[in-house]
Amino acid sequence: MVYSSKTVFYALLAALAVFAFPAGAPGAEPSPWPWMPKEEVLAIPTGPDNPRNSEGDLVVLEDGTILCVYSHFYGSGSDDHDPACLMSRLSADGGKTWTTADKLDVENEGGRNVMSVTLRRLADGRVVMFYLVTESSEDCRPYMRVRQEDGTWGERKCLIDEPSYNVVNNDRVVQLSSGRILVPVARHAYLGKSKYDYDPNAKTFCMISDDGGNSWYEGGTVEPTEAVVYQEPGLCELADGRILINIRTGSKTQYVAYSEDGGLTWGRPVASCIDSPGSPTLIKRIPGSDDLLAVGNPFLPIPGFDERPTMTIERLNPDASEILVRKTMEHPERFAAGDWQYPAICFLDDDTALVAYFSWPEGVRVYKINISDL
Repeated sequence: MVYSSKTVFYALLAALAVFAFPAGAPGAEPSPWPWMPKEEVLAIPTGPDNPRNSEGDLVVLEDGTILCVYSHFYGSGSDDHDPACLMSRLSADGGKTWTTADKLDVENEGGRNVMSVTLRRLADGRVVMFYLVTESSEDCRPYMRVRQEDGTWGERKCLIDEPSYNVVNNDRVVQLSSGRILVPVARHAYLGKSKYDYDPNAKTFCMISDDGGNSWYEGGTVEPTEAVVYQEPGLCELADGRILINIRTGSKTQYVAYSEDGGLTWGRPVASCIDSPGSPTLIKRIPGSDDLLAVGNPFLPIPGFDERPTMTIERLNPDASEILVRKTMEHPERFAAGDWQYPAICFLDDDTALVAYFSWPEGVRVYKINISDL
């Protein structure tokens, strides 16, 4: 397997850790990795006429307030094309407590919905939001808004001119040390036979802005790999200046490629050390360190389990070629929710982070962790 040499030791610790947690799903196999200490600071459950609360992001505002924006589905449907808007919560005390009422940040301005939020504080101090607007099965494109002094969001700007179906996951946009902004895109061809009849293999590239988001252009395509399906890419600027792109595949592992020119072109993609089912992994560089932090679903071939019943957190070496430490965030042996997916990470300082993800039907969960526990 692809885990570090510490895995056997962790498996022995995990066997002891099982006794410290209440049982979740009946008959669940114990997690092969020890539990990550975490403190739940925010839960946004679903409710009547609100069947899904899902993928979002967090950002620290100029006055220290933490803003959390998430996809809020309303009505009776909960799939990716059902009605949704963007709602938010605030914390004024470092994530200890949060506002209890949802605030509408972006109404449903699409023919179907809005969803998949990234929040970023840019180098010039502006707080920006990126999100998807789904008009139809043939038209889903990323938009950008700038937060105003009164807490509202300014006029929206579309990053892609021509209608096409583009997937951009939550918490995936990066601003490089050079100031360039990269938005990782998976563009799927719509085949037209049904609502979700897409070519599963996406064209993978970045939308690029060199002027703070005023204008955008398309970067080079990540080279296709025979028999490997590309979906839902993510980005991370490494300590050596290269850009890492990690890509969801159906091949039980994330594929990775590197750019030496700020995301304009990419080297040949290869299978990585990060095992996963058909789901994305979020990777960010740890503040004050060259190491990387990754959160996602590991590949666990457990009979009868959903693809995403387990969420893990990993410390990776600086080029993401080795998992140094892996711990369990969620697993059915402790908490029997359906699945856990689409994480977001917000660093509060060099050792403290908020990690968010969601589950059907549990809704959004936000946890505070210490990086030193990895």
